[in-house]
Amino acid sequence: MRAITHAAVNIVLLEYCQENSLAHSGFIVLDSPLLAYFKPEGDDDIALSNSDLKELFYDYLIKHHKSDSQIIIIENQHPPANVEDQISMTIFTSNPNEGRFGLL
Repeated sequence: MRAITHAAVNIVLLEYCQENSLAHSGFIVLDSPLLAYFKPEGDDDIALSNSDLKELFYDYLIKHHKSDSQIIIIENQHPPANVEDQISMTIFTSNPNEGRFGLL
């Protein structure tokens, strides 16, 4: 649950700064924000893993941050199929013959 909470705080900070004309780059990098969603660590995480959090998370970002900010999500799991055509996604395959091999 820590990962999604950390992501939410970063997103809310971005929104607060934008709404109050405060300095913010409009750029956020989230590393595995849905980690607890896939690997429950406690009772709260188990309840969360049975929810539609993943879909709601991506839907929220698309609805509220499509044009005024850039949010990069580094995740080991693919986003929900219903949002893949609405986002820009790069898959690193570690295979030189398929997709993009790596970041560098």
